Amino acid sequence: MTDTTQTDPRAALDVTLTAARLADPVIAGENGKRFTFGPTDFKLTEIPDPHALPPHIMAQPVVDDARSLITYANRFSNPASVLIADIDSLRVMACLDYHASNQDEVEPLEPGARKHTATLQLRESEEFKRWNEIQGELIDQMAFAEFLDENANDIIAPEPTVMIEIARDLEATQGVNFKSSTRLQTGERSIVYETETHTKGEMKVPTQFTLQIPLFAGEAPVDITASFRFRPSAGGLKLGFVWRRVEYRRQAEFQQVATRIAEGSGLPVVFGRPS
Repeated sequence: MTDTTQTDPRAALDVTLTAARLADPVIAGENGKRFTFGPTDFKLTEIPDPHALPPHIMAQPVVDDARSLITYANRFSNPASVLIADIDSLRVMACLDYHASNQDEVEPLEPGARKHTATLQLRESEEFKRWNEIQGELIDQMAFAEFLDENANDIIAPEPTVMIEIARDLEATQGVNFKSSTRLQTGERSIVYETETHTKGEMKVPTQFTLQIPLFAGEAPVDITASFRFRPSAGGLKLGFVWRRVEYRRQAEFQQVATRIAEGSGLPVVFGRPS
């Protein structure tokens, strides 16, 4: 008897392919489906999976403002959708294909794919970033005066004109020797200085001021209070400021944004971190 695999290379190839197919007969398909490659005509036969989810959307867009998240959620949400607000990362996620609710349901809970989400990542506003960059630092009086003059419109108390006058007073005292600082009954600070000709002068600066700027990009302005900081010395005056309870304000604003999205989308909101 003649061995056809030795005389016909095509027969040898068929034997090799058949052996390979039988060695690993399970083939993965779309949407998690699995098939077996059987020896009968080598046709694909689907392997049923009782836990397989039906075809679903897989998308995770990131939006820039609350209105966009509301619009997206209203278009794709269903009764199982939910909002998860993560205050640590300043992120609100709309989980649009979340697990089904067990309220008023007799059937077992149906798992969701959890593959379709839309996320609002809140970002600091340009105004807040500009002020926050020098928060907590003591800088040269001329640099601080220029900063106040440029950003005086962000200040609502005291009046912006008062802050501009303070900036001009700071410029006028460039190069003098500062002696002391005392607190006045009005709540201001009186800084005493002496010129090169030993002429004494006095400059009054408020102990704190209030800004009205948005904390997050795309959100409305809010009031933020800051305290002035001074360091008079013979070599010059250093000035700066520190925020007063600004983190509490940020958290409150985040909760308001998440609540507004819940009201606009009709979805329940959970404060925490998505798993």
